[in-house]
Amino acid sequence: MSDFSYSFPNVMNEAKDVLLKPRTFFHSLSKTKLPLIQLYYRAVTYLALLYLSAVAGMTLFSPRSDFSAPPASFLFFEMPVAYFLSSFIVFPAIGFVYMFFSWVCGGILNWNRNFRAATATMGILWMVVILQSFGGLIHFYIGLALAVLFTAYFPYLFFLALTSYLEAPLKRTAILLSLFTLLLLYAQYSRLSAFLEDYKLMETMDSQKPLSREEEEQGEKAAEEIIRRAMEKAKSEGHQTQ
Repeated sequence: MSDFSYSFPNVMNEAKDVLLKPRTFFHSLSKTKLPLIQLYYRAVTYLALLYLSAVAGMTLFSPRSDFSAPPASFLFFEMPVAYFLSSFIVFPAIGFVYMFFSWVCGGILNWNRNFRAATATMGILWMVVILQSFGGLIHFYIGLALAVLFTAYFPYLFFLALTSYLEAPLKRTAILLSLFTLLLLYAQYSRLSAFLEDYKLMETMDSQKPLSREEEEQGEKAAEEIIRRAMEKAKSEGHQTQ
């Protein structure tokens, strides 16, 4: 077993490579066995970044300024505790998901390699949240488009990891992951439909907002001007009749 080592810059570089050049990354990923604690530390790092991304999405990247942000106790105590506790579930769960797909597709079942691929995939989760939140800040539909794009991107990462790193047969993996992608997109479609309904409802609520005091005063002045002109017109018509 190799000695334990951890480097935050290396972990960040790995996440960048998985996002930008996943084919090269999984093809050249070292097959050296890593200690379980090192894999877990990687997962905790990515979950911590995911937590920070979620906080940014609920505060800095929130598209609706009229909605108050969650309380500080929730953001800076309850959420980080929940994310840390979830690491004991998420880390093994994703590893076993990879082992299941590798088993179904006929790839290598070595647990260390499967968990290594799983932690690498976790590296882009926080980037996805940031990009979707920033896209939603620009426009609601940009955020939706990015959500659909990444829904199809994750099965692509599975495909590369299974065929390049876990040596699963290409054809069988492509067929099974194509079916899996269709199911994901269908689930995403149902979720996006609910988001669209909520968005339309918020737009309707915005259009029915009460006028501000300044807008009310402008409206009153406009109404007074219309009444004044109407009275002057009526007077002039009365004089002409006499």
